[in-house]
Amino acid sequence: MKTDQVKSIGLKFLQLQRTGDYMSKQHSATYKTSVRLTKTAMEKMGVFGISERSFFVADKAFKVFIERYPSNADGELSVALILDKSENVRLTGKEAEASFVLHGVFTNHLLLITNVTQRKAYQALGTNWQREEYMLFDRSREAASIALINMINRMTPAKESSDYVKKRIGSWEGYLKIQERGMDIPDIKTAYSSLSFSHDFSRITLKGCQLKETEWKSLKNLTVRLTGVSGDVGTVIKAANRTVEIELQNYMVKQLRENGLSLDKKEVVFSNFAALSQIRRLRQGFANLEKGLAVNSNLDRLLFEEKPPVKPLRSLEKLTFHNRLNEFQQKAVSGAIAAEDLYVIQGPPGTGKTTVISEICLQNAKKGLRTLVASQSNLAVDNALGRLLANKDIRILRVGRTESIEEEGKKFIEENVGQYWKDHTLAEVSAQYEMRAKREPELKKELTQNEQATEKLEPVYESLVVAVEEKKRAVEKQQAIQQQLEQERVKKSAFVREQDKARQERQAIEKEIETLENELQQDAVFIEETKGTEWLVQEQKIQGAIQQLQRALGRERLEQDLEVKRHELEAITEKRDQMADIMEQKKIAIANMDSIKKIDGLLDVIKEERVEETPSITYLINRLEANRENMADWTKLNEYNERVSPAITYIEKLLTSVDISVANLKEQALLKAEAYSSAEIDEYLEKLRAILKGEQRSNPIVLQKGLIGLYRRQNDLWRRGAKFKAVDVYVAESKRAFSDLKKTLCDELVKQQEQYRVWDAKWLEKQEKQQQDMAPLELRYRQLPNVADLPADINGAIRESKAQLEKLQKDKNLFDQTKQRIKDQQAKLEQKYTVLQSISSGLAKVEAEIEKVEEAIANCEQQLMALAEVLTSNPEQRLEETTKQLASLSFTKESLKQEMKNLPLMQSVQKKWLDLLATANEHDLDEIRKLYIKHANVIGTTCVASARKDFIDNYPEFDVVIIDEVSKATPPELLLPMLKGQKVILVGDHHQLPPLLGNDTLEETLQEMIAEDNGFEEKKELEKLLEESLFERLYKNLPAANKTMLAIQYRMHEDIMETISPFYRLENDQLQCGIVDSDSERDHLLESSIVKRNNHLMWLDLPNEPAYFEERMSGGKSLYNAAELQEIRTLLVELNDATAEAKRAGRIASDELKSIGVISFYGEQVKRLQRMLDQELRLPHLTVRTGTVDRFQGSERDIIILSMVRNNQNKHGDIGFAKDYRRLNVALSRAKELLVLVGSSEMFTKQAKQAETRKMYKHVVEVVKKKNGLKALENSKG
Repeated sequence: MKTDQVKSIGLKFLQLQRTGDYMSKQHSATYKTSVRLTKTAMEKMGVFGISERSFFVADKAFKVFIERYPSNADGELSVALILDKSENVRLTGKEAEASFVLHGVFTNHLLLITNVTQRKAYQALGTNWQREEYMLFDRSREAASIALINMINRMTPAKESSDYVKKRIGSWEGYLKIQERGMDIPDIKTAYSSLSFSHDFSRITLKGCQLKETEWKSLKNLTVRLTGVSGDVGTVIKAANRTVEIELQNYMVKQLRENGLSLDKKEVVFSNFAALSQIRRLRQGFANLEKGLAVNSNLDRLLFEEKPPVKPLRSLEKLTFHNRLNEFQQKAVSGAIAAEDLYVIQGPPGTGKTTVISEICLQNAKKGLRTLVASQSNLAVDNALGRLLANKDIRILRVGRTESIEEEGKKFIEENVGQYWKDHTLAEVSAQYEMRAKREPELKKELTQNEQATEKLEPVYESLVVAVEEKKRAVEKQQAIQQQLEQERVKKSAFVREQDKARQERQAIEKEIETLENELQQDAVFIEETKGTEWLVQEQKIQGAIQQLQRALGRERLEQDLEVKRHELEAITEKRDQMADIMEQKKIAIANMDSIKKIDGLLDVIKEERVEETPSITYLINRLEANRENMADWTKLNEYNERVSPAITYIEKLLTSVDISVANLKEQALLKAEAYSSAEIDEYLEKLRAILKGEQRSNPIVLQKGLIGLYRRQNDLWRRGAKFKAVDVYVAESKRAFSDLKKTLCDELVKQQEQYRVWDAKWLEKQEKQQQDMAPLELRYRQLPNVADLPADINGAIRESKAQLEKLQKDKNLFDQTKQRIKDQQAKLEQKYTVLQSISSGLAKVEAEIEKVEEAIANCEQQLMALAEVLTSNPEQRLEETTKQLASLSFTKESLKQEMKNLPLMQSVQKKWLDLLATANEHDLDEIRKLYIKHANVIGTTCVASARKDFIDNYPEFDVVIIDEVSKATPPELLLPMLKGQKVILVGDHHQLPPLLGNDTLEETLQEMIAEDNGFEEKKELEKLLEESLFERLYKNLPAANKTMLAIQYRMHEDIMETISPFYRLENDQLQCGIVDSDSERDHLLESSIVKRNNHLMWLDLPNEPAYFEERMSGGKSLYNAAELQEIRTLLVELNDATAEAKRAGRIASDELKSIGVISFYGEQVKRLQRMLDQELRLPHLTVRTGTVDRFQGSERDIIILSMVRNNQNKHGDIGFAKDYRRLNVALSRAKELLVLVGSSEMFTKQAKQAETRKMYKHVVEVVKKKNGLKALENSKG
């Protein structure tokens, strides 16, 4: 088969032409500017061989990359103009790899070139810090274009942009520091004595390795190569005691299961080359972002700003989806397609993230876009691409190490795509060729049937045309009648409204007439009953009585006023008597002052006489108190001195008698002054007295020691006593102060006497005034005559008379008003009768009009009923259907004829295709492969592999980058594919665990680093990495339009899902179960003594007792729980037997294995579980995989058994890694049909330190109880 035929087939059949160019840059105009050259610049141009003429006299503009520099010291705009290397021939007459750079400043709007240099070929052009433009240069003196200067001014200096990125990206350095730990080691080669496999071939163990002590410590996480096996086989997860445990890569696991392993030489090489290569790529990603080499020029701001500056979403026409998507998946796909730069999809466990990714890829392919699908692991990439395999619009290319790619992805690696396309196309064309060989008789039969159906439908069509015309005329008549009917109804409505209004008016007038007549009748009765009264005579009589009572009331008020005045005079007199008593008391106190001899007496005077304590009084009292205290202290010191001095004299005599110099002892004792309390002196003297009475009283050493102590205490007493004055001094001072205090008190008492005399004078003045006020009142009272026969209550009598007078006036006014009202109402009544007569006449006319309109309406309705049968028929629909059927038959007939005509040609073409494909050789397949690779529109690779040089060269940029399982990748890993995309779509779940580094979590690795180096400088910086992931920050801070949570999960039985629902309760949408019938669709089909068919969520609850407590591995930090191991052993055996029984009962296929995952929070527990499976158990009906919770993220199994491990009664302890809600979320969400937790519920619900942690586990226990899944282990082991 010829090469051009291959290319033609590939291009036409696969429709591999892509629409448009990737992110082509638009240039609005060519800038022209005058240029001046400095001497240095001209000399450099000469050195580089640049023709000045070619520079200034050019027939077309130069392609230039403009890079702004920071302004110089004078504030002038600085710039670098980097000429594209394609311009070298024009400038120098020869090709060169380096680019010429013109360094310049704008001075007075003129461009001055100050220097010319060369830029190495490896230095990137067209970065985000540069702007690609076309420019013409001349030597005129015209100012540079304002548009050019403004454009450069708007640019950020490249160094500033680079420094900004470098500063922000510094927070990610911690990840690389962790990964670089211990990387500077050479390859280690050693022999081994034996090699063994785990039961599922996922791990191998090498024994008898000969290594140095330092080498053993550095083995963990190194890659492993076995002599005789090509490529890396796996990674070291444990190394100790001359034994190395290795976790195998997926391709090796499959190879071992199928072919086993045969090695001639027992030799192994441990290397960190792969890890070092990965770190180099990650650092290159940092450098590329700093240099502005991201496809999306805004990537740095999207990643680092608190509120990512995303562009508004494009408006889209409604999408046609290729997969069955729920509302949240549709929203995610639509949002991702409409987004311009960044979109984030949160996918809780089992919510169909892979389906969403495949749909986005399909939508992109339809638009002619190229998509990169990346993830942290190869398995995740292959899972994401798995749903796209059968779609004709998708051309998948899987890039990466062949041995690391899953089986279903291998057909899409570069070396296999040509063969895959050929095989797939050959099968499809063969099927079509065979189908067309049998097609001719089928075509003749279909044509005959088509003609028969047409003949049958034509008379039906004609009758329906007549029926439609009849209905059309009926509709026209109906419309005319309806129009008339509507007019009559409008008339009737107007008349009825007029009738209602008239009736309401008549009713209102009749009611008013009735009211007026009733009021007239009442008023007439009132006038009749009220007789003409002599109003004036009665009024004068009542007023005379009131005047007489008021005169009598004046005497009573005068008596009351005099009584008040007398009481006030008595109170003033009493007050003056009190003043006199107080002044006498003060006089006595002054007289008795000389007889007071003690301070307490003076204090009593101050208190009793209420003497205000002036500063001078306070000072004198304080002096007396201070002297008294000083005398007491001096007396006490003197008493101690009198006790110490005889003791000193006594011991001095004893020591002198044995020729010991007491002078030296005294000098030694007084070298240092010490202070002693009274209690210490008393205690010392008591002890010394006891010694002198005892056997040691003659011991010179004891006596010397005692004497030194006495000297020191005597010295302390003298030193303290020296501070005091003589006792007689204190006595004299006290007497003076006492005398002064007496004098001061006497002065204060005299002042008080004077004050009280002033107050007495004021009261005297008030007394005299009161007597003056009373004199005229008493005179008036004596002059009042006596009034006989007065009522007891004069005021009451006055009020009663006034009330009679007021009532009399009211009755008179009411009589006059009633007479006037009768006259007014009679006039109003006549007017109302006139209006009533007018309304009744109008109402009769309206009622006559209504009768006429009702007759017309009834006539129209009868006509419409006559048309009802024709109008209710639907000949139009039947005619439309018949017309469509005839049109379809006609179209089908023409198609069948055309197919009949083309049948020989199609068979000939397909036969030629079959021959070409069947005879395709290796060269043909290679050409197909090249075409396929060139036009692939979905590329799959890992995050780190996207930074390989060959990948960068072949695929420098993408329209869309989709990164799956973002939560499992570190930010440096995510950055590598992000750099390549104009639009980035992140898919992950920040409520699941952060990435693993090797076999350890970030948290474990960080703790280990801090333990190794307590002064670890970057400790705080690295601890920040644990607080919030990049995905979580973006999801929280992006606007609602740029993010979606997939809220419907399809993995778990709804009982299991209920345990993780609270982790998503703060999101906009709550997690829902998308399985219509969980009980049937997630039926595990097993029955045993522990597990029943209706159990989907269980907790085997162990007591919080010593026999069930956790244990720590010897010489290590990890924990395990032997009691839980035994419970899991029993449970696995029972599940194996239950599966066998289900097979016998026909519920499960005989060749089916129940998939079970046994997981734990602790690696040591997992190792012991694996050892138990490898060495002790035989479970032929189960396929069991073990792993830590962190390692199981992204996996699922029919049944999950979770070993909790932690169980103790340490009041100050906690539950370790299990307190992280994300770890619990992962653990609970791996099971599809049945989840069994094994451990102590009391430990997790009561002994966890944090209240939030206890609440989290209490929720799990409550759900388990609600589902009848809590099984308490009753038998205690002691």
